[in-house]
This record gives sequence, structure tokens and C-alpha cells, in this order.
Amino acid sequence: MPKPFFGKQPLPEFKPSDTTLDAIKAWEDAVKLEEKTRHAARKALADEMKADTDLPYAAVAAHPRVPWTEATLRLLGQEFEVPPRQPNKAKAKKQG
Repeated sequence: MPKPFFGKQPLPEFKPSDTTLDAIKAWEDAVKLEEKTRHAARKALADEMKADTDLPYAAVAAHPRVPWTEATLRLLGQEFEVPPRQPNKAKAKKQG
């Protein structure tokens, strides 16, 4: 026979240990640092793309140390107001 249900039962009070609280705090600090350093890396990459408008997003995305795809770099370019890429102009410079 199933156990009768008399509504929501109160939960026992949970008190995390100091070790757990310290571990959660360290994790939260690491997340904040990751967000800060990721933003710095994105801005540095955007600054480099601003400096060379002939460099296509695909060439930047193809570099093994760049962790973002070409599509993400296009969004990054919009976020940091990177001028549009001009790959045909770059090709004309090499030929001429």
C-alpha cells in the first residue's frame, strides 16, 4: 500500500562546513577571474583586428591559440566596433 501524502514535508536545515564554504568561495572567485581575463583576451584580439582591416576573420579563427570560431569573432567584431573585413582589398594588394 502506498504511503499517504500529507503535503510538503519540511526540509532539514543544511549547514555547510567551513571547508565547503571555502571551496564555493574559491570557485566563485575563479569564475569572476575567468570572466575578467576572457573579456581582456577578447578586447586584445579586437584591437588587433582593428589594426589590420585586411585580415579576414577566418584567418584569425584558424590560429590554433584562438579559442573562438569565425562566427564568434564576427560577433566580437560587432561588440568592439571592429571595421568590416576587406579581403578583396588584401588580395589586390598582394597581386599589385
